[in-house]
Amino acid sequence: MGWHWVIHLAAHCKLTVITEKGFQQEIEKALLSLQLKHVPEFHFIDIGEKGRELFWKQGSILFYSHYNKWQKDAYKLARELMSENEYDLVHQLNLIGFREPGYLWKLSHKKPFVWGPVGGFSQVPFKFLPQLSPKNKIFYGGKNVLHYLQVHFHSRVKKAFKNSSLVFAESSTTKDVVKKVYNIDAVLMNETGGNYNEFYAHESFCKDNTIHLLWVGKIQGLKALPIAIQAVNKLKSKFSVKMSVVGDGPDEAECKNLVKELGLEKEITFTGKILNTQVIEMMREYDLLFFTSLKEGTPHVVLEALSNGLPVLCHDACGHGDIVDETCGMKIPLFSFQNSIDQFAEKIEFLFLNQDKFKIFTEGAKECVKRNSWEYKAKSMVDYYHKVIDFN
Repeated sequence: MGWHWVIHLAAHCKLTVITEKGFQQEIEKALLSLQLKHVPEFHFIDIGEKGRELFWKQGSILFYSHYNKWQKDAYKLARELMSENEYDLVHQLNLIGFREPGYLWKLSHKKPFVWGPVGGFSQVPFKFLPQLSPKNKIFYGGKNVLHYLQVHFHSRVKKAFKNSSLVFAESSTTKDVVKKVYNIDAVLMNETGGNYNEFYAHESFCKDNTIHLLWVGKIQGLKALPIAIQAVNKLKSKFSVKMSVVGDGPDEAECKNLVKELGLEKEITFTGKILNTQVIEMMREYDLLFFTSLKEGTPHVVLEALSNGLPVLCHDACGHGDIVDETCGMKIPLFSFQNSIDQFAEKIEFLFLNQDKFKIFTEGAKECVKRNSWEYKAKSMVDYYHKVIDFN
């Protein structure tokens, strides 16, 4: 995500980028093959082997001590760079979570400070907790309480917002919270983008009179795979339905046991974690991305599906709720666990009985990806840069 922002902003700006040393070889290799109007100047700071290991364990609270030290080093380097060079603004871009805002806001007395897209304000709704495993009930319930305290009492988060000339919010949820808690009118800017120039026109649906569902993600509580499994169970007696689950995670065994208990071994298959190229091939063959997640930013897989002409069925929440509309898919309210099972099943049955809708959604997906493309978003972000610079 951060990489896409950088290379697309480079079409409009001269960038000096401070990033993690673990990506240095890949970045330097990629720069040799890209035709950029302005080649960014990269500076690398090492978070350390343990920090990198924890980084890939999504959600590990132990990561933040390493990340905080990294942010302090980044601030020190940024200060040195600003004393030696002339810049128009400072942008804290990535990671998007508000819990670690870094220290670049301390430079706001010198140049305008921009933050975001910032997120992390969505939580697993309390109504969904009773249906989760005991382990996930404790984890997400505790995280919700900690989240409330961090939102309202984290002093450095407050300072970062207070010193921002401009805040980008990754979802409507974040935009609303930022206004309510910090009284800031953030600009809605989903943090990820689509590949409009590589759009694939998906044309064939419901092969063999079977609706083929694709579920992609880390198999963990907040992704709510059991909702998808239960929805398929409601539909199997009505028509032919198949679902492939792509990914792995801590709740994989539990979900496989549920499939076995319901006798869905023929309807639902698990592929494990596979290459992204293989996922894209599946997106071009399947009928619908079935995205059940309860808590997200703006998941890249949703725009990736739309970029491959695959309609999306999801909850009307988080960043995907902002992107998916009636032109490219269907969504339901985030109300309760059972309501999600029932309504998702109803939507899938409707699509099976009205297969002409798939073609309409594919055509709508192209326009959705266009207005959410990296190129369009980068240009929009630069327009906001100019407004901030002119105002200051």
